[in-house]
Amino acid sequence: MKKLLLIFSLLLVLIPSNCYALNEVNVYFFYSDTCDICKQEEVYLKALEQRYSNLRIYRYETSNQDNYNLMLEARSLFSDSRKGVPYTVIADSPYHGFNEATKGSMQNAIYKASNNAYENLLGKKLNITYKTDLEGEVKEYKENSNYTIEEQGKEGVHPEVEEFDSTFEKYKASIILVGIGLVLAIIYLFIKLLERRGRL
Repeated sequence: MKKLLLIFSLLLVLIPSNCYALNEVNVYFFYSDTCDICKQEEVYLKALEQRYSNLRIYRYETSNQDNYNLMLEARSLFSDSRKGVPYTVIADSPYHGFNEATKGSMQNAIYKASNNAYENLLGKKLNITYKTDLEGEVKEYKENSNYTIEEQGKEGVHPEVEEFDSTFEKYKASIILVGIGLVLAIIYLFIKLLERRGRL
């Protein structure tokens, strides 16, 4: 019994609390095919999808009457009386329009929602849930760092997205769990050795 308690205690200490604690982040994007700013945001959102594996983007083209009505309901849900597109909801954070300042705010919203539970107000209305047990890590956006994604340029060519995930970051949780398994195996062998010598 003492051995089991010892192993269990070590396991609790060694396993990081955020190993499988990443939330899925729902993004609801209302746009028009004739809107140039919407096209810029679409490029940006695609880049974010590549960067954040826990991002789920739901797109609603507002020339469709049902989608337009849904956007009005979303605005009402967040007490937003402004008009026009793009209109974006990240988790429970609404955004009207798209510009340089919005980009940083969106990444901050993704970081917060990735690491903290959110109500998913619009998602509940649409019967869209989100998972809370994804593997990985999302880094906090810091202004003036190289952790930014540029929007579409004047020529319509999107600059390359800088990769921020190293191989270790990508498989960090798996590597940690394998390491914990090895440590536990060594502890088990050590306990067996002490038993044979009559010290435990």
